[in-house]
Amino acid sequence: MKRFLLTLLILVLVAALAALVLAPVAIRQYRLSENAKVVNSYRDAANRLSPEDCDVQLVQAQEYNRSLDGAGWTDPYSPDFGKDGGEAYAALLNPSGDGVMAVLKVPKLGMSMAVYHGDEADASPARVAHVPGSRLPSEGADGPCLLRAVRERFFDPFAGLDRLIIGDCFFLQVLQETQTYEVFQVARASPEALEAFQSAEDDEECALVAEVGGMRLVVRGRRVSRHSVKPTDDSRSLPVGVPELILAAPVAAVGLILLALVEWVRRMARRRMRRRMKL
Repeated sequence: MKRFLLTLLILVLVAALAALVLAPVAIRQYRLSENAKVVNSYRDAANRLSPEDCDVQLVQAQEYNRSLDGAGWTDPYSPDFGKDGGEAYAALLNPSGDGVMAVLKVPKLGMSMAVYHGDEADASPARVAHVPGSRLPSEGADGPCLLRAVRERFFDPFAGLDRLIIGDCFFLQVLQETQTYEVFQVARASPEALEAFQSAEDDEECALVAEVGGMRLVVRGRRVSRHSVKPTDDSRSLPVGVPELILAAPVAAVGLILLALVEWVRRMARRRMRRRMKL
């Protein structure tokens, strides 16, 4: 009976350790699968638009940008900022009707995430959201296009954002065009310090902002010609799933050690029983 209880306890511990690793992996893969479907839906809807329809939507986005009157920097995670962009905002750059305005691609991080309108993103976790009140990814105004991550416990769309450095590039697919942004600043700042950031006039800037321990990690990119982009060294980047595998290795090792310990205890118990029987 004692052997059975000991074996059961070891198996429960191993199962708990495995679940601790596998649950985040399963949730992450589920979120990535959901996101891939949304991205494909957006691209299909954008490709079905005629050039004239694309031009109309881009002109509407430019008019929205002009109405912002040079909106400056503020904290994208502030509860008082960018809660509701209004019906006009929700209809802009929304070809599939599901609230997606663009696709963010960061090759160095292996990232390809749908970018939701801010109103849509708050309805569900684990999304990349445009901040209402900031510039849309189009022409027509100064100031930054702010994108923030809406994360959950086991999945952060901006995970690894701190690995980007000056000179790296990220891309925004907006309808049928792809915009290229070159990183020119990576900074950590308090929420209040964001107001001191300044965007140069006539620059189309996009900023990725993540919440990290009460601070803000800001990656600022300036739109450049795609032909001017230099290849980046991605040799240090980890493929999707590798961090989880690295974490799973020690868990598997602990499980094997525990099982080996159980087997050793069994053998010692058998030897004692044999000795007693001989006596």
